[in-house]
Amino acid sequence: FIEHMLFCGSKHFKPGDLVKYFQSIGMQFGPDANAHTGFYETGYDILLPEGNKQSLEKGLAVMKEFAEGALLLQTEIDKEHKVILAEKRTRDSASYRTFVSVMKFLLPEARMSKRFPIGEEEVIKNADHDLLKIYYDTWYRPDNMIIVMAGDFDQKQATKLINEKFSTLSARAPIQPRPDIGVINHKGIKTFYHFEKETGKTTATIEVINKKIIEPDSASFKRKQLLKNIADQIVQNRLDKIVSKTTSPFTSASISSSTSFYQVEFSEISAETSPENWEESLSLLEKTLRKSLKYGFTKSELEIVKKDFLSKLDNAVKKMPTRNSSMLAGNIVQDLNNEKVTMSPEQERNLLAPIINSINLKDVHDAFKDAWAANHRLIMVTGNAKITAKNKTPEDLIYEVFDRSSRVKVLRPSEIKPAVFPYLAEPEKKGKIINRTEIPDLGIVQIDFDNGIRLNLKQTDFEADEVLVNLSFGFGKSAEPSNMAGLAELSEQVINESGLGSLKKEEIKRAMAGKNTNLIFGFDEDCFLFKGITVSKEVPLLFQLIYAHLIDQAYRQEAYSLSMERFKQQYRKLSSSIDGAMLLSGKRLLAGGDTRFGLPPYHLFKNLTLEQVSSWIHNPLKQDKLEISVVGDFDMDSLIETAAKYLGGLPQRSTYKTNKISTSPEFPAAQLFEISVATKIQKGVVIVAYPTEDIWDINRTRRLSVLADIFSNRLRERIREKLGAAYSSTAYNQPGKAYPGYGVFQAFVHVDPDDSDLIVSEIKGIALDLVEKGIPEDELRRSLDPTITSIKDLLRKNEYWLNTVLSGSLRHPQKLDWSRTIMQGYSSITSDDLSKTAKKYLDNEKAATIIIKPEKAIKK
Repeated sequence: FIEHMLFCGSKHFKPGDLVKYFQSIGMQFGPDANAHTGFYETGYDILLPEGNKQSLEKGLAVMKEFAEGALLLQTEIDKEHKVILAEKRTRDSASYRTFVSVMKFLLPEARMSKRFPIGEEEVIKNADHDLLKIYYDTWYRPDNMIIVMAGDFDQKQATKLINEKFSTLSARAPIQPRPDIGVINHKGIKTFYHFEKETGKTTATIEVINKKIIEPDSASFKRKQLLKNIADQIVQNRLDKIVSKTTSPFTSASISSSTSFYQVEFSEISAETSPENWEESLSLLEKTLRKSLKYGFTKSELEIVKKDFLSKLDNAVKKMPTRNSSMLAGNIVQDLNNEKVTMSPEQERNLLAPIINSINLKDVHDAFKDAWAANHRLIMVTGNAKITAKNKTPEDLIYEVFDRSSRVKVLRPSEIKPAVFPYLAEPEKKGKIINRTEIPDLGIVQIDFDNGIRLNLKQTDFEADEVLVNLSFGFGKSAEPSNMAGLAELSEQVINESGLGSLKKEEIKRAMAGKNTNLIFGFDEDCFLFKGITVSKEVPLLFQLIYAHLIDQAYRQEAYSLSMERFKQQYRKLSSSIDGAMLLSGKRLLAGGDTRFGLPPYHLFKNLTLEQVSSWIHNPLKQDKLEISVVGDFDMDSLIETAAKYLGGLPQRSTYKTNKISTSPEFPAAQLFEISVATKIQKGVVIVAYPTEDIWDINRTRRLSVLADIFSNRLRERIREKLGAAYSSTAYNQPGKAYPGYGVFQAFVHVDPDDSDLIVSEIKGIALDLVEKGIPEDELRRSLDPTITSIKDLLRKNEYWLNTVLSGSLRHPQKLDWSRTIMQGYSSITSDDLSKTAKKYLDNEKAATIIIKPEKAIKK
């Protein structure tokens, strides 16, 4: 509650002004200024647009307001009651309810299982100025605060400014002892069952948990943690191998050992499965764990993981000059909270690399046994498995499965057969370059090979030792046959799980031990993609991986079976989820029933076959024109040579074909759709949508984007701050890339189901105001200035140049010009431009409305 109230009025910012202040200095509320509250901390995060003195002063001024300046006005508290209750409703879900029940089982006498951060409804409803003031003054005190600043700024200047702002802070209430965590004392085997149909899947878990004495950070402590992490990774690799088999009862599994909430030390192994497989899954987890505890690990398993850990340490050192400031600040806060020393990547490597090189199988086995040495086992089954039997509780049945499994003999693990990559013969001929175009103002080089392959290149220094690659071909989701809806989503999973013709996915992972190269398959609206990431010295390895997928892509039955089982679980979850209804129905409704939008009904999806996947992807992969785009920290000449070797010599590719769309999506103007969901979670969603157009008039697209920002701000001011009717709301425009003339502008609000009609009216009222009254200049600036700031950041991101500029530029060369005009294009947008845009597109007579509610609310 306090966290919310600090944005609702302070000494120097009257209610409603702080967000406007952030916007005035080029910051967006949410991405650049936000807060969070957990079990043990409340944090306020400000991402400043610049690191100069003026910018630091403005940021620190706000931080000081947070530290001591909250007004906690009763009028604002009364408004915020509803907002926090709306947040509580928004966060309510089957997974959250499961989390709460599990916490009460794991930590029945601990404070945090009785006091969740979101709070109790009765307290939220009745909190007043006096109650909040006592809490604020007690805990917002200098000796309980930490300021972390990370980024590009003058440290001496920053230190001086911090002293000037915060040295006068003083405690406003007597110090109180930090609450004790409470008792944690498990013994023997305990079982737990929680049924939650709407999770869509079942989770089986084996866990140990202890109250830990806080241990000072030291080299010895870090060695102990490192050994546990290495042991866990070996077991994780075993679990991944099990998942990849057709006989696996579970669809994913994980193991971890860590410390949470300062003093809660836990180790757990868990698996996600379909409800009918919970017994087999729990049994397999038990045997996998016991096998590792009894026999330990093999030399080959340890060597694979040691290579990976050493590689990660080296990679972190190389990336150190361009670390993300927000992530760095977060890591520092985490270290401080856990009373650990923050180390640079170089310091970590110097400390940990010798340890990794020196450890042996006994060291790792002993560490794993130590992590599981507690005299208890907590056995949990949660989710949608209905566990019943006459005269027995679910907990009794879970115990029987665990006990029966523990009596089965486990075998000693055998050494792993080495996997080798690359395995294909080197290409016999190198491709011939028929055209090289240099674009100096953009730093882009375009290479055309005589086999029809285009190579787009941009060297950058934005991220040290990072190279990103997109290989695009075909027409993606837009080419999906109407009688095979969902084929794109299935193809993505099947290909990513299939690996290569001569190496399974798990074997590729082993062969790539110690490497920092990865390649995944995906799709966009208008193309298929292989997306790769690597480090500078491994560029040839990434091209070898791409070459192998082009020559020897696999479509494995076990990958298909695993993917279909995962989708079955996903459908079960989506079908009982308010947000899932949008993916299952809403997106398709806004496209006039077009099957390429959202997911199809499950009874249609489950009929898709592996043969349909392979036949749909095979021809474009083998025949269609390829465009490969590379951005990052690489050597230009070396990369061109590598591309010529592995791609330039491939068989001739066809020239680009036009994407012949047989049918185009049609917006359902002026229609109302009510979707009911079989859920006990009492929350809803309202979407009011307006037809717009495709992406290719970039000035129009930019104006609609800024208009959506303004619409989002008004949603926040009107629905959250004025009415207190919603916590989460947004507006955005989605212009089509593959569908000429099609686009959708949406306002999206999570609501109390009973407020749905009110929220629809409010959204349409915002649209009407924008149409009739236009956009004032100050409101334009509050949306546009943060956008300009974000563009400055965007232009220094590899992802922008790869995904927005280079990929697809062969088919759409105007994308290059977009990068030239993006800053000027947004900066030149006027209030009049947006007023005209609003009048053209925000027509309530054409708006389509979707209301998603629980079944009971619909009937009511």
